[in-house]
Amino acid sequence: MQIRPVHIEDAADIARLAKQLGYNPSAQTVLPNIHGILENSTHQAFVYLNEEEQIVGWIHVFIALRLGSLPFAEIGGMVVDQDSQQQGIGRRLVKQCRHWAASHGVGDIRVRCDTTREQANQFYQHIGFKQRKSQRVFVRDL
Repeated sequence: MQIRPVHIEDAADIARLAKQLGYNPSAQTVLPNIHGILENSTHQAFVYLNEEEQIVGWIHVFIALRLGSLPFAEIGGMVVDQDSQQQGIGRRLVKQCRHWAASHGVGDIRVRCDTTREQANQFYQHIGFKQRKSQRVFVRDL
């Protein structure tokens, strides 16, 4: 078992796992995002490899800047394969992000989690995250 930074060659596995979150990306649509993460020092993504060196989880973290507050790290997404859950993989991925964020000088790490994802909400609370607020996300087509 190993955690390592994401590679370009991981695009198909990243897309496959993202489908378990209800998204429908392809390797081709994930690839530019991986390139962007690799080219931006304020973003990082990690993958979790099982004993057979298959990717069974991934996490994306970035440094968020806001004019009215100090910078913070934010988890942009995480998924652990449904057949590999309850093994501490998510906890290890979050810990890796915490170390990365600390090395970038930020004081806290945040995650936004849809209220309908009850299992994910419970996971984050179980590993020490505290709910700070509830909010709505508004989207408008350009």
